[in-house]
This record gives sequence, C-alpha cells and structure tokens, in this order.
Amino acid sequence: MSGISPKLPLFYDSVDGYGLTKTLKEVARQNLKMLVLTSPGERIMVPNFGVGMRNYLFENATEEVLFDIRSRIIEQAKEYLPYITIKSVNFRQDTTDTNGMGLEPGVTSNYLYVVINFTVDAEFTSETLIINL
Repeated sequence: MSGISPKLPLFYDSVDGYGLTKTLKEVARQNLKMLVLTSPGERIMVPNFGVGMRNYLFENATEEVLFDIRSRIIEQAKEYLPYITIKSVNFRQDTTDTNGMGLEPGVTSNYLYVVINFTVDAEFTSETLIINL
C-alpha cells in the first residue's frame, strides 16, 4: 500500500521499505508533534516555524509559562498547520517517581505532559497528542 509521507523517526519496514504514514490523521499527528518540538530558527528557510519546547525545559511551571506555551501552540498550528483545529491544550504533571512509587503529597516529578486535543478538518475526526517533557 502506498503512503503519504515517511514516518519519523525513520525505520525500515519489510512491506514498504521505510515506514510510511498511511492516513491524513497520522500525518497531522506527526506534523503537530514536529511543530511543537522544533525551535524557531531550526527549520531552514522558515525561521519562525516551531513552538520551541526546549526553551521551556528549565522554567518553573507557572500559570504564565503554561499560558505562553498554550498560546504558542495554538498560534503556530493556525499559521503552519491550517488543516487542523486545536480544541484544547492542557498540562499534566506526574505524581510518581521513576520507580513507580508515589511521591509525597504536593510533590510532582520532573515531567510535564502536554495534552493537545485537535481535529483534522478534512476527516472530521478528533485526536489527542501527548508529549512528555
């Protein structure tokens, strides 16, 4: 079966050669993930492309910072991925440590989960992308 684009990261598939995305939903999910993880200036010839999540790695998870991340995701998706509609951007922090044990009340691990709910306009389907930082 033919595909739309290569899956990232690249891997060898015995059926298609390199793994391929086969649906518009897969392409939209992959493109949104790349948009969120790319830093502005990293993509050649498109200097404003990308949310730049790495820029927020050592920031405190204050309401202002989370609002800034949410705004950047929505703005960037409108500009560079007009075929999807962002429904919501939420944040979750884990309350377990790396051993799976519960942490003390009020303490969170060093992970922040960005949960993006979006729809692919051409297919009228909704999808959720969770990015672990």
